Parts: sequence; C-alpha cells; structure tokens
Amino acid sequence: MSKHGMGEPEEPAESVESELESTDLESAEPEQDEAEAEPGPAANFSAPQPKKRSAVGINLVRVAAYRVLPALALVLAAAAGGLWYLTARHGNQADQATVIKIASDGTVALLSYEPDTVRQQLTDARKLLTTPFLDEYTTLTKSVIPGAEQRHIAAATSVPAAAAVSVEENHAVVLVFVNQTVRVGDQPPTSTPTSARVTLERLGGQWLIAKFEPV
Repeated sequence: MSKHGMGEPEEPAESVESELESTDLESAEPEQDEAEAEPGPAANFSAPQPKKRSAVGINLVRVAAYRVLPALALVLAAAAGGLWYLTARHGNQADQATVIKIASDGTVALLSYEPDTVRQQLTDARKLLTTPFLDEYTTLTKSVIPGAEQRHIAAATSVPAAAAVSVEENHAVVLVFVNQTVRVGDQPPTSTPTSARVTLERLGGQWLIAKFEPV
C-alpha cells in the first residue's frame, strides 16, 4: 500500500510538468510571431525616409524659388544697369571731349591774328559763331582789324586748360583758361592770363559759339 500510495502522486507531477512545458512552448510561439509581425525600431526609422527626402526636395525648390532666383534676377539687373551706366558715362565723356575741343579751338581762333592776315583770320573766325555773340564779335572786329593793320599788332593765344561745365543734347557750357600774348610793333610782348565762359549751341549738327564771357 505504501509503495502504491506513494507512487500515485508522481504520475500527476510528470503530467503537470509536461503540460506546463507544452503550454510554455505554445505561448512562446505566438510571441515570436508577434515579434516578427511588429515592426522594430529600424523599420519605424526607415519607413518615413521617402517622405523626408521629398520634403527636402520641396524645401530646395522653395529656396530656389524665393531666394536664389530673385537674387539671380537682381544680379542680372545690376549687370544690365552697370552696362547701361558705363555706356552712358562713356558717351557723356565723348560729348564733353567734343565740346571742350570746339570751345578751345574756337577761343584760339577768335583771339589770334597777325597784322598782315588779321582781316582774313577774324573773318574766318566768324564762321564759328552764332547769335548773339556773332553780332558782338562782328562789331568788335570792325575796330580791331584796322588797328592791327596800322599799328602792327599781333596776338598769339593758347588754351592750357578747359573743362565742361554742362553738356546737353544741343547746349553746352565750357570754362576755358586763356593765355594771350600781344605784341605791338617792336615793343616787348605782354602776356595776359584770363578765363572765359564759352556757351555752345548745336545748330544743324554743328557746335557754334553763342556766348563768350570773360570771368
């Protein structure tokens, strides 16, 4: 009785252990399946990557649209403006050089003469003039020509410097610095430095002296 009675409980113990083992195995298998089915941290990190790349691409497009392209347009506009400025500036310099030369050469022609050729020289100088200075110069030469011929007066004139005060399409003002040396007969020559404000008018495409004002 003691052997049989003590042996009976051993069978249930083995069956319980086997049942527990089978139960543990069955419960473990679904956990592995669930672990395999659920996405891990790596999967969660890699999944949104396409969205982030597309967002970056959109941001780059926005930056290009709102920053790069306007900046490029500004640079092109500045380059075009600089080109226009250089062209206008060079053109203005050319106009200044033209009127300065005409005013300087005209001043020399107006104030230079020799006793033997004074009549022809001052008559030719009148071709460089327009009213109102043409009328004033013509009146002046009526007294200068006879005096130069009779007293053997010669005048040599140079313009060492000149500057354009203003230059417009058909109007210009030039400041000229004049050195004039006058010789009367056999007397020693006398030099007189002075300056004059020369006003030019363009008539028929030709620049003419309209005013000659000592300053």
